Amino acid sequence: MELAFKGKKQEVERKGTTFEFGSLPIVLEQKVVKSEIMHEEMLHWHDDIEIIRIRKGNIHCHVNDSDFLLNPGELCFINFDTLHRVYNTEEMAGDLDVLTIKTDMLAQNKEIYEKYIIPIIHNPDFAHVQMDGRNSYAKLISDIFDALYELITEKPVGYELDVIGYIYMIFRRLYLVYIAEKDIPVSYSSDISLQRRMSAYIYEHYQEKISLDDIANAAGVSRSKCASLFRKYTQKTPINFLNSYRLEMGSKLLVTTEEPISYISGECGIGEQSYFNRMFSKEFGCTPLEYRKKHKKK
Repeated sequence: MELAFKGKKQEVERKGTTFEFGSLPIVLEQKVVKSEIMHEEMLHWHDDIEIIRIRKGNIHCHVNDSDFLLNPGELCFINFDTLHRVYNTEEMAGDLDVLTIKTDMLAQNKEIYEKYIIPIIHNPDFAHVQMDGRNSYAKLISDIFDALYELITEKPVGYELDVIGYIYMIFRRLYLVYIAEKDIPVSYSSDISLQRRMSAYIYEHYQEKISLDDIANAAGVSRSKCASLFRKYTQKTPINFLNSYRLEMGSKLLVTTEEPISYISGECGIGEQSYFNRMFSKEFGCTPLEYRKKHKKK
């Protein structure tokens, strides 16, 4: 099925821009992922589904305990409540589009929602789908990305109705993929749940003094099991993951506040400013002050 565009497809300048569609719980984001950025995206999950389209470069996508490469033209569906992150290991910057959708926007028609949406988002074995850009479903979804860019650029009267229609079109294709793959036996690992509990503990308590025992106890596992799970899912030690998250929170405070660095170091759980400066420089490749000057919006 080919989508009919009003005019020439919009080629939006790539600036890491985020687009919102009025009151609809949909976000379309342009991302540039560079290998030289030392601080990688943290492992995370959310209550949206996410669809990634690769425009340029080759991007690694880590979902639960799977790590795979996405090439230009390929798409990846990442399900609700699934551990994931993307990163780049090549010199060429990766250029991608990320569409996030809160599925409760489709819940008003209860019968449709229960029949077609819930089976997808509530199946932990259906964590992600990698789609070749030449696949007919992927081609249609890619065309929808372009159509969404056109709509958000021009915002014609009633454009939100078209957006809702496109989201339903996407979910029909996802459902067709789902029913084709749902009989493939996949074992959902309880380790994923344990990792989420430990990650969630860090996200909630990073401002406090946290030990390896504290992190392990959050999931009721031994220190060695805790370390093993972090290696498997984050490629970091538990303490390195904790410190990376603290520094990520610190980087956000540097950009969004005027607070002194001594205050920020304490707020993100590191405390001593000189230690914060050393850790930040190692993680981001620049001092906190340099980072603030570079990224703070004027």
